[in-house]
Amino acid sequence: MAYFIGCDLGTTATKAGIFDMKGNLLASARRESKIHYGKDGSVIQDPYEMLHTVVECVRETVEKSNISPSDIGALALDGQMAGIMGVAADGEPATPYDSWLDIRSAPYAEKMKREGGDLVASRSGMDPSINHGPKILWWKYEHPEVYHQIACFTVPSCWVLQKMAEIPGEGTFLDYTYLHFSCFADLANNTWDREIVQLFEVEEEKLPRIVEPWAVVGKIQKKWAEACGLTEGTPLVAGCGDQAANVLGAGIVEEGMAFDVAGTASCFCLNVKDFAPDTKYKTLLFPRSVLPDFFYPMAYINGGGMDLEWAKNELFRDMAGQQNVFSRITEVVEKKTPYPVGVVFIPHLRGRNCPTQPDMRGVWAGFSWDHSREHLFRAILEGIAFEYAFYLGIMKELMPQSQIETVRVVGGGAKSAFWNTIKASILGVPYLELDREEYAIWGAALVAGHAVGAIADLSAHSAASTQVTRTHQPVAELSEHYRDMIPFYLETMEKMGDTFTAHRHLMQEGKKKSSGV
Repeated sequence: MAYFIGCDLGTTATKAGIFDMKGNLLASARRESKIHYGKDGSVIQDPYEMLHTVVECVRETVEKSNISPSDIGALALDGQMAGIMGVAADGEPATPYDSWLDIRSAPYAEKMKREGGDLVASRSGMDPSINHGPKILWWKYEHPEVYHQIACFTVPSCWVLQKMAEIPGEGTFLDYTYLHFSCFADLANNTWDREIVQLFEVEEEKLPRIVEPWAVVGKIQKKWAEACGLTEGTPLVAGCGDQAANVLGAGIVEEGMAFDVAGTASCFCLNVKDFAPDTKYKTLLFPRSVLPDFFYPMAYINGGGMDLEWAKNELFRDMAGQQNVFSRITEVVEKKTPYPVGVVFIPHLRGRNCPTQPDMRGVWAGFSWDHSREHLFRAILEGIAFEYAFYLGIMKELMPQSQIETVRVVGGGAKSAFWNTIKASILGVPYLELDREEYAIWGAALVAGHAVGAIADLSAHSAASTQVTRTHQPVAELSEHYRDMIPFYLETMEKMGDTFTAHRHLMQEGKKKSSGV
């Protein structure tokens, strides 16, 4: 059992990799995701499409590695965290995957906040947002006929393993790193919270059994083993949420270590030991780490990386087809805009999650005819960092015992020295690049190795497998300028939040009048 496979069921793509015991990536594969956007705010994926991307990636990885399938000790998955899907009694999908980008459940997030927000935040570790709890209520009240057919709710990465092991609906599971997003959990005790469940009249049997990330949930059955190129009976390991996998894969194993995931969702995290949910500002989420003694309070921008994708396709169409396109764009931006120009960007193009403001949309403020596309792109990079500064301020207030000395950065954006310097200057903390490109799939592979006894000390193995390669220090001149810009950013955010909410109410009233209500 010298090799382990980690697979990341991400938002924009599925990735798989096979690793040796030292964490060397021997082969990998990637498949783009098929995401279906609706004009009603829906964002869904077909669970079987997701399953087949996993199968294809695992098979390609095994074939490219030239490793005997009998030498592969286990397979573990990690995946996107805030969306859910329903599973029928026979183990088949009862719903499509209701993505974390899907905003249809926003009214039920407001309902949960009104009727039990403080209780949910104190027990489950976060304020209700566009995540599992509101989505479950949306299915219950908007599609009762479908809800009746759902035996259990879970997340796609767990369902894929369930399908490969041919586990029926009653065996549906969820590992504890996803629990904060449920809004129905007692996170301190890794159980479902009966008081919250009863308050919102959700049948407890529709909630999955809770397992540890390293739980062997089954063995791959013949049909799926042949499709994946694996040996029948290879252990399937529960795995974890993608952010938890990133935390583990990046060696975040000590208290006070801060962490930036510069990916599709832009996440800022801090590793701590005490469960102390943010009941004051209701901005920070308080997820469990894979390591049982740790939590990693975090906040995130809903699709921050997708803001850059949009800018590439719309502002830099002439460069969009080039190789290493983001590196080329940032080179041009850095050359033309070496200093900030006073424009701020609100990065919440599909609503703000931390804190919950589903009506929020993107804004550039302070730009004029003197500004170019390069200035607007730089403002996007700065806007994500300004939002991080807001999160960091809350972390320092609520967790003063944690001395944040550096920030480790991973994800596609971690490769940009220009952006890392901007972030370091805005936050006033050095940014550290690491010697890996793939963190989530390594985190999942670590869990797989631990599950079958090949890795005894998960924390030590994680820490030893990842090293710092480059440090980006704050630039004093930039930091001074940014200190004056942060209040402008926050004031713009506050005023535009009120404006967008008022606009939604106005539009709703207009629809009622036009329909004769």
